[in-house]
Amino acid sequence: MNAELQQKLEAAIKSARPLDEIVALLRHYKEQGITQGEVYSFLEALHQRAPDEATDDRILEVADFVAGSCASHMKIWAGENGETALGGQRG
Repeated sequence: MNAELQQKLEAAIKSARPLDEIVALLRHYKEQGITQGEVYSFLEALHQRAPDEATDDRILEVADFVAGSCASHMKIWAGENGETALGGQRG
């Protein structure tokens, strides 16, 4: 995943964009050949340097969509669910 795509995703996460728009962006990335693992690795790095709790929560929400831990209509990489939740259990 190149730096430009990383910057776009980070900006989308930090903005007030609705989650369905972020999912649409990620589906576009998938169509471009970006793998689930690439996006998830980027989100792990972003999670580690989240500036505040609200941003971190948003990163974790997006990671759930990438990992497939969401409603079936929101899954991006259907059938490729091999990732675990960032930062362990949430609750």
